Amino acid sequence: MSKPIISLVFKQTINNSTPGRFAKQVFDDSYIEFQMQSQVYNPDGNLTTFAELVTNQPKANSLHYKVGFAIGLYVKELNQLIPDTWDTLGLIQLSFVKHQFRIIKSNIEQKQHHEVAILYYTGPLILHCILGDCLLLGCTDATDTFLVKLDSNVSVASYQEEEVIAASNFG
Repeated sequence: MSKPIISLVFKQTINNSTPGRFAKQVFDDSYIEFQMQSQVYNPDGNLTTFAELVTNQPKANSLHYKVGFAIGLYVKELNQLIPDTWDTLGLIQLSFVKHQFRIIKSNIEQKQHHEVAILYYTGPLILHCILGDCLLLGCTDATDTFLVKLDSNVSVASYQEEEVIAASNFG
């Protein structure tokens, strides 16, 4: 019996109006770090936005990675649990095995234009079936299942077919 094994990616977008302590810390510290790190790619000080930096200096794409260090301790405090990401009953909070920081947009002079995203990647999950806009999932080491609702901030990060050996009882 073959079952698809998937991992999911959840995107958390953070800007100046995102509520919560975690989001505020990520917003503030990533903006300060963006201002400092962007100076390397803007020695004349004539560029103000992240888009301008990348257009004029392609190596400025490394700012995603460099600025991401500023939020590392906050992500560690999450204890591998994806913020505000639960099964449909609100009983199981999904966990992540890795994360990635991305700058969506920013402006060196206008903090309110700073917007970032954190992508959280789950470990392997068994995809049992798709029910409407929900995925019926299970962990690869357990028989319990749970539903996760799909929305525009959820995507399949990896997919593979694996042979699952069904348990049987031999009296």
